[in-house]
Amino acid sequence: MANSTTQIHVTGSTSNFDQDRPFLQVIFDAVYANKAEPVHDWLSAAANRLKQPHHENTDWKALLDSNLNSIKKSDLVIVEATQLNFGQGFLAYTASQYKKPTLVLSRTPTTNRFVSGAQGKYITVKEYANEDELRLIVGKFIKQNSIPEKDLRFNMVLDRPIYRYLRDTSYETGKNKSQIVRELLENDLKRRNTR
Repeated sequence: MANSTTQIHVTGSTSNFDQDRPFLQVIFDAVYANKAEPVHDWLSAAANRLKQPHHENTDWKALLDSNLNSIKKSDLVIVEATQLNFGQGFLAYTASQYKKPTLVLSRTPTTNRFVSGAQGKYITVKEYANEDELRLIVGKFIKQNSIPEKDLRFNMVLDRPIYRYLRDTSYETGKNKSQIVRELLENDLKRRNTR
């Protein structure tokens, strides 16, 4: 089975990295503090890359591919968007299209910015003033959107043909109806993930 720890893709801008780094570090720390994992902890690597004299030779295709792959692997996405640029907006939009709950954070007002128009059930936009407030917002977002590690239970209403199918399949295979439904869903998930 896949890793049961909540996987989170964290992204932000490197345009004012010295100013944003402490806040990005708070986000990563909050991820770990809430028993989740970043898909890729890129903060130190970005700091080292920016110290190099020729960091302008960045392989943007590789960076974009890395971000897109991290979004696909993640359960949640957090975008620090104070220095909002096209890339961050694109990644937030992409995450929402993959149906990943996405938290967009900013220390500056988001009104009259592109991100203020990003609405939908997968995008949450929050402003914060300091590190403590940021830590609380990130923690709350993770808790609200993480799926518990233990198995979850829910009730389902079935029509007669589906019930007969489950009853007959249960009799033929010796599996209970819950196991049959779970296997069907797992097979569908595997098929979707290989597309």
